[in-house]
Amino acid sequence: MCNENARGSRFFAGNCNFSHQDVAKMKSMAGHFMKNFMGHIGSYIPHNIEDFGEMYLITIPLPGRAKEEVRVSIINKIINVTASKPNIPEYEGAKGKPKEKTQCFPNMGFRFIDVNIDIPLPTDADENSISSKMANGLLRITVNKKPAKNIDINDEKNN
Repeated sequence: MCNENARGSRFFAGNCNFSHQDVAKMKSMAGHFMKNFMGHIGSYIPHNIEDFGEMYLITIPLPGRAKEEVRVSIINKIINVTASKPNIPEYEGAKGKPKEKTQCFPNMGFRFIDVNIDIPLPTDADENSISSKMANGLLRITVNKKPAKNIDINDEKNN
């Protein structure tokens, strides 16, 4: 638990004092560790999977892409979505790459990156009923649910 002491500096339970510079160094070190260990934090592609009773709706934001630039496929109940980084005129004319933020968790904006995401479907999803639509930079994938199959319970005769 973080508290304020009388001088206004922050400390954690156990009287381990950390200055703002220490916290900034720890965030930077954690950011470098996460980048090297798990890939760049900003490369995660956000998506929603919503249950609407009879179907699932998967929504993936793909800013700057047209439907011809996006590929959706399925194998073994896993949906794969791929799309190349879009051509942005401002990026094409600029020399070099944009500078990377050094903070551990930068603002939650989007990045123009190549997309290759696997989304496992729920067990009751009917993979033969998948459809997708692309509009205004949003890919919407709908998947119907399979109806539950009732299994009769028979009486067992005593011998």
